[in-house]
Amino acid sequence: MHHSLAKLTLGLVAAATTATTGAWAYPSPAPEPSPEPQAAQQESPYKDQGEYDLATAAGKETDAQKKLDKLKEWEQKYPDSKLKSTRTVMQAQAYLGLAMAAYGKTTPPELLDSGQKAAQTIVDNLDNYFSPSAKPAGATDEQWAAARHTFELQAHSVLGWVAMARKEAPKAEEEFKKVLALDPNAAQVSYWLGSVIISQKNVARYSEALYDIARSLVVTGAEALPPAAAGPYGDYLKRAYVGYHGDDSGLEDLKKLAAGSALPPAGFHVDSVAELETKKFGDIEAFNKAHPDVALWRQIRDTLKSDQGDTYFGTVKGSQIPPPEVGFFKAKVVTVNDKDLVVNVDNAGGDATLKFEKAVNAKAINPGDALEFKAVVDSFVKEPYMLTLTIDDPKESIKGLPDNAFSAAPSTKKAGPKKVAPKTVKKK
Repeated sequence: MHHSLAKLTLGLVAAATTATTGAWAYPSPAPEPSPEPQAAQQESPYKDQGEYDLATAAGKETDAQKKLDKLKEWEQKYPDSKLKSTRTVMQAQAYLGLAMAAYGKTTPPELLDSGQKAAQTIVDNLDNYFSPSAKPAGATDEQWAAARHTFELQAHSVLGWVAMARKEAPKAEEEFKKVLALDPNAAQVSYWLGSVIISQKNVARYSEALYDIARSLVVTGAEALPPAAAGPYGDYLKRAYVGYHGDDSGLEDLKKLAAGSALPPAGFHVDSVAELETKKFGDIEAFNKAHPDVALWRQIRDTLKSDQGDTYFGTVKGSQIPPPEVGFFKAKVVTVNDKDLVVNVDNAGGDATLKFEKAVNAKAINPGDALEFKAVVDSFVKEPYMLTLTIDDPKESIKGLPDNAFSAAPSTKKAGPKKVAPKTVKKK
């Protein structure tokens, strides 16, 4: 999916460059002096035929990398050319061509590499490329500033896109925020920003992510989301909001707030289900008593993430949790994969992966669907936290899924005896 910037053309700079390189022809030899005064001959901007040939070849080259190569050759052979400023503008254009070639692509890796390097080169050299001395003769100061703004905007857009494609979420977030500082109405970028924040699975930042996604839906005008994207993005926002907040109360107010600025105001926060429940019960002890499954889940999570985590995991691996006195964990579906479900027990981004022997019917299960489960501990990752569990018999171990949740009948093999999970070890 391409941001609308990918369709922009830099008519001002392109026209100025074409005029500069194409207006002159290499002059014919001057005639022999005559006794009569002659009008001054127009001075050629080229040192010799060799420079003219190099400049002409660079101007006609359509491949961005080959154009850069020719421009570098020109620069090496004629460093003090009278057309140095024009050459600088042409280099900036060529780098932008390389950068934009990677925009919207996810492969091949070398294309992303060249796009990232070219975009970074533009960012690092903006003052040089758009210095007053490089400004084409026919351009006003306002036009030259607008051209710089466009180059900067596109370069950061490419850097953000490439980082997102490489799953480098913090870098993508940094670049997308720079884009929005330059263009607050970049609706698609607002959506991407919210998505990469969610991908970092830091529930404390979900309020910010929900704001960014809401912002993408309320931008109007030329940069608004196309209808084909607005529908699915709106559905996703509602699922994410309800999964985090518990219901859709306050969602419309969030959209109205997001219409006012590209980024959330200082102190902006949406209460999570856990925060609302804690407020409701007044203190953590009352909450834990009312929600023993969540209390146990948090205790297991905190112990696994502690310095004692690996030792503790050795005692719980292969155990079925929760124990009978707790019954089942309550959760909501986050993503549906081939043979597993990522679910939210206590983190809207997902904190449990449920593995099945048979394939999951993705058409029957949707993100946001509620379920209850008990399962056997298989593995875990500390950061971002994820506990993976196996389920041998969904009919016995899961409640809430539709009858056609699996594309094949569950396994009929008899499972071995399950260990009973020991009590968690309190952190020192």
